[in-house]
Amino acid sequence: MILNNRKKKAAKILAQKSQEKEIAKLRLESVRSQLNPHFLFNALAGIQNLMNKNDTDNANRYLIKFARLTRNVLDHKELISLTSEKTLLDDYLQMEQLRFGFQYQITASPDLDVENIEIPAMLLQPFVENAVKHGIAEKGNDGKIEIGFTAQLTDLILSIKDNGSGFDVAQNYEGLGLALTKNRISLLNSIYKENQFLLDMKADANGAVIKIKLSQWL
Repeated sequence: MILNNRKKKAAKILAQKSQEKEIAKLRLESVRSQLNPHFLFNALAGIQNLMNKNDTDNANRYLIKFARLTRNVLDHKELISLTSEKTLLDDYLQMEQLRFGFQYQITASPDLDVENIEIPAMLLQPFVENAVKHGIAEKGNDGKIEIGFTAQLTDLILSIKDNGSGFDVAQNYEGLGLALTKNRISLLNSIYKENQFLLDMKADANGAVIKIKLSQWL
């Protein structure tokens, strides 16, 4: 009798955990569905900005990049390779270069299998967008963004560094996609319990550094 009760209790706990995981996945999909229109709206505003300046050549180049980027953004894959993430970020940053003229680079440690290591899709994009719009947009050709994928034993470290004017990391930036991304990281942690996502944001007058550590991901 006692053994049966223990089994029932264990089964109930297991079912509850499974249900909680499914709910977290649904919430995660909801957050992604909010991120996509947020991003697309901002990208369309960029095209409008170029057209208002009668810069039709760059507006056309922007549209070409935007078309490929849209296909990738609207893809409903939860996990994508580091190579695909780099392609997505390249398209976005090259688009914004047409407007702001900054410099950027994306590097990966040679010991990382970028074709086969996967991360949640669009994990970095909102932070990169924030670095452009609220970091280096006003600096023109002097603006610089550095994105890195590095291995630290079994941890994967994703970093974004800019030389902008910084921002208050404690403030809630609900209109910048950062609040959605923080919520998304929290939900990811409730799903990938053995692979915690740790977000670290530092900023001052010389710029900002964002790091996301995916623990025991490699």
